[in-house]
Amino acid sequence: MNDFDKYIKSEVAKEQTDIPDSVKNRIEQTLVDLPEKKPVKKQIRILPRIAASAACFVFIILFLLPNVSVTYAQALEQLPVIGDLVRVVTIRNYYYDDNHWKMDINIPQIESEDSKSVDYINKNVSELTTALINRFYEDLEINGNKGYGSLNVDYEVVTNTDSWFTLKLTVCQTAASSNTYFKFYHIDKNQGKIVELGDLFNTDKFSDSLVAEIKKQMQEQMANDENISYWINTSGIGEEFATVSADHNFYWNENGDLVIIFDKYEVGPGSMGTPEFVIDKGVIRDILKSEFKDVIS
Repeated sequence: MNDFDKYIKSEVAKEQTDIPDSVKNRIEQTLVDLPEKKPVKKQIRILPRIAASAACFVFIILFLLPNVSVTYAQALEQLPVIGDLVRVVTIRNYYYDDNHWKMDINIPQIESEDSKSVDYINKNVSELTTALINRFYEDLEINGNKGYGSLNVDYEVVTNTDSWFTLKLTVCQTAASSNTYFKFYHIDKNQGKIVELGDLFNTDKFSDSLVAEIKKQMQEQMANDENISYWINTSGIGEEFATVSADHNFYWNENGDLVIIFDKYEVGPGSMGTPEFVIDKGVIRDILKSEFKDVIS
């Protein structure tokens, strides 16, 4: 389990926090003082929901009254189906900006005939984003104009074929420092079930093979570029990279190779960003379950 999952699970376990009264009062007063046809420095901005349909919402209306408007509902109906069984739509956008604190969150929803797997993912995405939004408002209430911070959440459909679907959720947070986290969701359409990394292999020792290949690539990169640094064979510089968990982030690239992706600071200093390592299918073919040997073709 990566740091993002640990953080989110701890946040979701807490009692959900409402928007602080001071923040509500600040927003309400801003709307009351809003002059006609003149911009106000602090306000909840109206954003385009879908560029093609020009459907717009005010952030506070979305947050307190999360109902879909008629115009927006019509716009959603016009979106094309992605693949045979799955499509993804943006059901809500949260936006806040007071020149000190900024939040921009796009919340996806998956629509599919396979309701069980899809319902699980949608529920999980809702829990993650709710925890992040609550934390943002807690930080805003505590620090106010004394500090700066931002939260950005967006998503991408990485893969959507006849046999496989992958949704990528990206979270970027900035306060005293910046962090970037990922959450990948996978559906095996042939079996109609959610798949995690450990499910791909026929052995519990899959991590040993992945770690050996990733460390090999890390060492090659460091040998070729003195600016590249990973936490392997270190002396207390960072937490030694030693394992890949069964729920670690991954995706299949267009060549059918497995890609292991790490969060910022997970296997190296911040300067390394969010490194990815391509595991050639030939390296892991012997330990892949038969149903996943040609998942992307």
